[in-house]
Amino acid sequence: MTERGQELSATVDGQIAELIDLLGRLDQAALRRPCPGREKLGDGTIGAAVRHTADNYKRMADFVQTSDRMSAAYGGHRIPRLLRALSHGPQNHADHDHGAAQHDNGYTADDVDVDAVLEQLEASREALGRIGELADSQLDAVPPKDSFRFCDGQRTLAQVLAGLLKHQAHQLEALRTAA
Repeated sequence: MTERGQELSATVDGQIAELIDLLGRLDQAALRRPCPGREKLGDGTIGAAVRHTADNYKRMADFVQTSDRMSAAYGGHRIPRLLRALSHGPQNHADHDHGAAQHDNGYTADDVDVDAVLEQLEASREALGRIGELADSQLDAVPPKDSFRFCDGQRTLAQVLAGLLKHQAHQLEALRTAA
């Protein structure tokens, strides 16, 4: 366990706890309200933004769950196999800022199953707890450019995770403000 891993783990745990708390205070009417600044997420509602944010944590959890199984060398560093398998780069996302086409995903307030989202968040939270177990060598690995969001061939895994958590913090801020 490293201090950096523990800090990242504590950040994600706090973020998910905040989203769970927020979701627990929202009724169906609140989920249907607009979420300013997130109009391009599905139908632009709080519910759509909640689902998108929860799905982001799931994608992060999938990423972290396999990041401890390092494989082939890249640029003198070992990289998580999942990064190569996902091919989650600009070839799949022409707009790295994730424009409307990337965010639509059919998210609507009408199909938010609060219990299912809460269950997903708890599962993601548990899986993301593994960040705290990553060794310095794993956190210092440099994923290949365009292999996953925020991967530029120069940022370390720790920096990529920090970037993902910063993005999630912006999502949470928008949800807090809208709610």
